[in-house]
Amino acid sequence: MSSTPSHVDPLSHAIRMPVALAHWLQVTIVILMPVVLVLGAVRLIATDQYLTLEYNRPDFPPDPYGFAYADQLTYASATVRYMRDGLGLTTLAELQWEGQPLYNDRELTHMQDVQNVYQATSWIWMLALNVVVLVAFALGWRRENRPVLAAGLKRGGLLTASLVGGVSLLAVIGWQLWFDTFHRLFFASGTWLFNATDPLIRLVPEKFWFDTALSLGALSVAGGLLVTSSGWYLHRRLSPTVKP
Repeated sequence: MSSTPSHVDPLSHAIRMPVALAHWLQVTIVILMPVVLVLGAVRLIATDQYLTLEYNRPDFPPDPYGFAYADQLTYASATVRYMRDGLGLTTLAELQWEGQPLYNDRELTHMQDVQNVYQATSWIWMLALNVVVLVAFALGWRRENRPVLAAGLKRGGLLTASLVGGVSLLAVIGWQLWFDTFHRLFFASGTWLFNATDPLIRLVPEKFWFDTALSLGALSVAGGLLVTSSGWYLHRRLSPTVKP
């Protein structure tokens, strides 16, 4: 009696990922997704393109102390570039307005603090993004783990949209409290308060911050819903087709 040799796929005997590990990797995606999407939206906002859109809004207030539109865009762009690119403080100290330094010492000190916060969040964003990509790759490598990945994407996206949507609603309802609380979380008491005549306030008035908070919220919620849709689509692709 002869037997037919069987051809065994060596991948079928590969070590399977433990269920507990797959679960914790899914939790990692869910927890880090808001960090990735919100801080990613921050990076989209810190651009000349956003400044141009904001200053061109019909309801954006003109500067009552002499800055023309071109002045606002030039100085705001230089300030954002200093924060975003990690430039030296002399970049701001050398800015001139009517033959005088644009920023005073208190404004320069605050902008140094702002740069420190932005650079720290940039590192956090890059770390979180890399972890999410690696975890998604680990879960997506084998088919049996892909439903776990799909669920993680759906939950992470929904968590982001829910959290950011709630925070954005609070900003609309109680803007001043929201604005003060945000600054107290990241900056020492009193270091972020300036006179209405100070150039930093004239370049980025409260209207700018309100619009920016809503823009960040909209981008983050949209990102969360897009990630949720991706997870839902992946889940549908993995589900067996039911024929009538």
